[in-house]
Amino acid sequence: MQKYNSIPNIIFDFGGVLLNIDTDQAVKSFQAIGLSDVDRIKKEYQENGLFDRLEKGIISPEFFRSELRKYIDAEVTDLQIDDAWNSMLLDLPAERLELLDRLKKNHRIFLLSNTNIIHWEAYMGMVKEQHNVCLSDFFEKDYYSHNMGLRKPDPKIYTSVLEQEGLVPSETLFVDDMYANYEAAKSVGMKAHFLDLENGETVLDLF
Repeated sequence: MQKYNSIPNIIFDFGGVLLNIDTDQAVKSFQAIGLSDVDRIKKEYQENGLFDRLEKGIISPEFFRSELRKYIDAEVTDLQIDDAWNSMLLDLPAERLELLDRLKKNHRIFLLSNTNIIHWEAYMGMVKEQHNVCLSDFFEKDYYSHNMGLRKPDPKIYTSVLEQEGLVPSETLFVDDMYANYEAAKSVGMKAHFLDLENGETVLDLF
């Protein structure tokens, strides 16, 4: 397997690459609180609907929850919705934080994540509680889609980070577990690695 220690700049995806996630768990949790039309929700997630707008910061968490309630056959609180949505966020293994800590001594490292304010608040709190550290401290800068108004695999999100940080694309590695995001990074001249989670590959294998 190729190692990337010689590349000076590294941009990591978060969910799947650093943070363990399970999207099926969120579906199960929503079903447990009364979600009936699972296929409709999956379609919304896959086809750049409600979830896309939340991850671009176009809609508020309040609007997101009100729309989800249309598919839930019960009276549910904001907390119940958030807990179901956040149940896909599992854990951030300590050895991955140790990897980041080691890499930042000799590399410029960044985070670029498709996320939303509900998840962001949840996993920032989770990392603080589990490891007593601030996630942002491991990166020169962490970039989130809901703050940028852009989402991977839009090429503009990559070029925005490259330009803001003065990074040379050919000297910058992007690591993601979504093939479309990997392809988009390559399309703007970056080096990229598709992390094949289904075949047991982890970010620790790359450095």
